Amino acid sequence: MRKASILVALTAAVLTAAPAAAQPAPDGSLRWTTTATDRQPATFNDVATGAGGTWAVGGDQKQDFRDQRPLAMRWDGKTWKATAQPVTTNATLESVAVGTAKNVWAVGEDRANPDKPKPLALHWNGTKWQVVKPPAVPTGSFDDVVIAPDASAWVTGWANVAGKERAVVYRYAAGKWQALNAGLEVSVNGNVLTVLSAKNAWLGLNAGLAHFDGKRWTLVKDLPTDGSRIPTGMAAAGPKNIWLVGVQYTSGIAPLAMHYNGTKWTEVAVPAGMAQLYDVALRNNRPVVVGERFADNQTATPYVLQLSGSKLVAAPAPKAATGTLTGVAVAKDRVWTVGMSAASAQDPFAALAAFSR
Repeated sequence: MRKASILVALTAAVLTAAPAAAQPAPDGSLRWTTTATDRQPATFNDVATGAGGTWAVGGDQKQDFRDQRPLAMRWDGKTWKATAQPVTTNATLESVAVGTAKNVWAVGEDRANPDKPKPLALHWNGTKWQVVKPPAVPTGSFDDVVIAPDASAWVTGWANVAGKERAVVYRYAAGKWQALNAGLEVSVNGNVLTVLSAKNAWLGLNAGLAHFDGKRWTLVKDLPTDGSRIPTGMAAAGPKNIWLVGVQYTSGIAPLAMHYNGTKWTEVAVPAGMAQLYDVALRNNRPVVVGERFADNQTATPYVLQLSGSKLVAAPAPKAATGTLTGVAVAKDRVWTVGMSAASAQDPFAALAAFSR
């Protein structure tokens, strides 16, 4: 489930939404500085930081969300710099993972043939982006990529496997894709991955949550498999401190947040109101969560939550008349968030990037 797709799907639903209640901000509130991206119409879908720098990816818009060109920008310490793309047809990047300066991955969807989308994987070798030939599937898409502790890349999304669209996970190492799909035969779309080791990984699905033990994925009972609670973001400080965010449809549309303590997943209280949470990152092992909040019956605005005691509460967000935050990442000296913003609901979106020290 792509972040941009969720945004479009929710637009009609907000017409009946009630205003979200204001919540007090926690101590140590974020103070955002918005940085110029000079990309409009465009969207950022994800941001990541690491030894290889800070990167944001998304798409330059040609016709709404239906026709895009891949967009990958790198922060040089002062400004965002766009990097040349090897794909110039209809495609978008959904996720980025940063390892060393010569090991950055970005994944998404190639829609050169809109009727038969293909998974898209790009690798930055320190000088340029190169297309990595995807697994041999007739159709599919990648929604998330992470670099594991052993420096291999893991990706998830969906693909047509043996004539059926289903969730997939692949690991790329030594120039080859390894399918890690046992246990996912009846699951729908992998949204987000957290890889702690080759024998300990978590996968958020459109219908549930699965754990990998090195051989197969097993759905856990802590989340239902009926699609009523959909994880879209995860972050781990270790095997006993993992955070998950997303959306739930149990009573209208509401934010979802959960925490894993090494034994079980427990739901975390969030502010009342209509909102969608897209991503989470850990600063000093405490979550910073981003998404969108429907502040009135029509307008989505950037939304940030932080932990206060045992619950998540609203925190300052980058200012925008309308927009959403789709990604968050923590560097040594700052928190980055990205997404899209516009001067009004009628204006084209611009790629949004902001940081807080």
